[in-house]
Amino acid sequence: MMCSDPQESSSSLFSDHTYDKESFPRITTSTILEVHSDEVWDMAWSHDGTHLASASKDRTAIIWRIGLEAEPSSRVCIAEFTLRDHPFPVSCLAWSLDDSILSTSADHLIFLWNTKTGALMKTLKNHAETVSALVWLPDGSGFMSGSLDRKIIFWDMEGELRGSWINIAIRVTDAAVTHDMRRLVAVGMGYNPPPTSGTLARANVQDASPPIVSDGNDNAVGTYSPENRMIIYDLKTGQVELSVHMEGDLTSVNISEDSRYALINHAPDEIHLWDLEEFRLARKFTGQRQGHHVIRSCFGGIDGNFVISGSEDRNIYVWHRDTGTLLEVLEGHGLGSVNSVAWNPRNKRVFASCSDDNTIPGELIRVRHLCVRVKDDLKSKER
Repeated sequence: MMCSDPQESSSSLFSDHTYDKESFPRITTSTILEVHSDEVWDMAWSHDGTHLASASKDRTAIIWRIGLEAEPSSRVCIAEFTLRDHPFPVSCLAWSLDDSILSTSADHLIFLWNTKTGALMKTLKNHAETVSALVWLPDGSGFMSGSLDRKIIFWDMEGELRGSWINIAIRVTDAAVTHDMRRLVAVGMGYNPPPTSGTLARANVQDASPPIVSDGNDNAVGTYSPENRMIIYDLKTGQVELSVHMEGDLTSVNISEDSRYALINHAPDEIHLWDLEEFRLARKFTGQRQGHHVIRSCFGGIDGNFVISGSEDRNIYVWHRDTGTLLEVLEGHGLGSVNSVAWNPRNKRVFASCSDDNTIPGELIRVRHLCVRVKDDLKSKER
């Protein structure tokens, strides 16, 4: 187990802060969704908070309609559409800004689905290796995809190619765009690109090259490197603002709503909070287990004050974002890794988690409803 910096830990534990363990909402009811026949790898809420999409090793994605009634025991959860046309396991997915389209990836392919009918609209084949990131742009203009083939491709709403970055310095394992559209944060496995004539955006950046902007299908030749990296790009220019070498695998990126922080799952056994304005590591969250699987964490709660993550020990861990204090360890899944967690964007008392558990009966997806304890500081936030 790797521990956080002792100085960071002491600062987190002894600093004054509003929230503590008593302010974290307690779990009142869990709803178990059991349609998938194999491991569930990713999930995402629609922007209006009424639907949940799940991606599975069983080569399907499911669009669920999730009732958000005040009484969670009466919640209606219906699998509206099972999307079956994937030839490979489904690794990631994302909703369009207006929730009319769901994008999914299976190996090197991207699929666009009509969420009102469940019909397949288009299949995109421009990547050469596994597509590991799908992100719809906050301005509603389209989406981007990242892949192990060292490409980041930009698409319009209809899935038409707008442009691409090739020859980036990593084989992308995940990527995210800040809500203010200023930056793209990518993480991945090391790759030494061939020399380019480009210049770096920041003088202190080492061992990283800006991407080559192309029409989409060029390939550059380089050599593999054991170095894993987080790279922060200027989204408009494609220039590298910061590139950081990290030991261990980097499996996911999540951006805070105010575009200030990037949350990065870092194996083994750490989650890093990066300040995107000051370009520094702000905090480490420890306790959960991650060594072999892709784990996706997220911000949650009112004002994004919580950090929540799955773990390979079948539990869910919740920390206070600004102090690093571990607030709760939530049980509930069976054997296997909890791969992804997703907090409802509209109902701040509901989040979902998915896992590898494929026992009979399976507990593959759990939708949890939180009941806020009576705390003056938390109540004032809710108003």
